[in-house]
Parts: sequence; C-alpha cells; structure tokens
Amino acid sequence: MPEPVSWKLNADRSGFRFGIADAALASNARLIFRSYLAVHATGDSDVDAAEMIFGELVANVARHAPGRIDVRLVWIDNRAVLEIRDQGSGFDFAVALPDGDAESTRGLYIVSVLGENLSHTVDADGNRVFVELPVKRRPVG
Repeated sequence: MPEPVSWKLNADRSGFRFGIADAALASNARLIFRSYLAVHATGDSDVDAAEMIFGELVANVARHAPGRIDVRLVWIDNRAVLEIRDQGSGFDFAVALPDGDAESTRGLYIVSVLGENLSHTVDADGNRVFVELPVKRRPVG
C-alpha cells in the first residue's frame, strides 16, 4: 500500500500557507487558494489573474522540481505577496516572451505580465519565487 502524502494548510486573515510533500499532487490547492482570495480580497481585485499565477508557479515546480513545495501568501500593506518554495536546484530565471514553439519559459512570462515585482532566489534549501499578486486585502469588518 502506498504511503499517504501529507499536506498542511493554514489560511486566515494574516495569510495563506500550504505545503505538500509532492508538488504533483497539489492540483486541488489552486481551488483552495482561489476560495481564500474570494473571501479576503476586495471586489476589484483580479482573482482570476492571481489564480493563474498560483497555478503557473505550482505547475512549474511539479514539472521541473518534483518533491516538496511550500506556498505562502502574506499581506503587506493590503497587497498580497506570493512565495513559492521548492527543493530543486537553481534554474534559469530568464523572463522573456518565448518563441511561438518554445516548450518552456512561458509560465514565468505569464506570471511576470499578470503580477508585479517577480523575483527569484536560490539557497541551500532550494528555489524561492516571489511575486506581488493583483489583489488587495478586504478591510476588516
């Protein structure tokens, strides 16, 4: 019998945190993330774009760095900053419009167009990608 895959989720007013041992099994996380934003983001936020960004970044990890993925959204001055962390080796962080027949780099380009301040770091634990989402936090009350 295969071992169960454990995952953690914490979502509240302060932010959204999600982790799973195998990024390939994170497909339901996109719907959960969207539901979180529907509750916490203002009505004029672009939740569709934020969901697309989330999906592209999680899919990149599942495709290129299988293994553990940790996702964190934090609110900074009512703006949402998304962090995706994986345990893969570094990758080429070239963000440019890909050629029409390119098999890769399309996801990062989409993220750079829909989000703001896209950045990437590599450390001993793996990759970290940060992007500011096109959503604002709903006021309390």
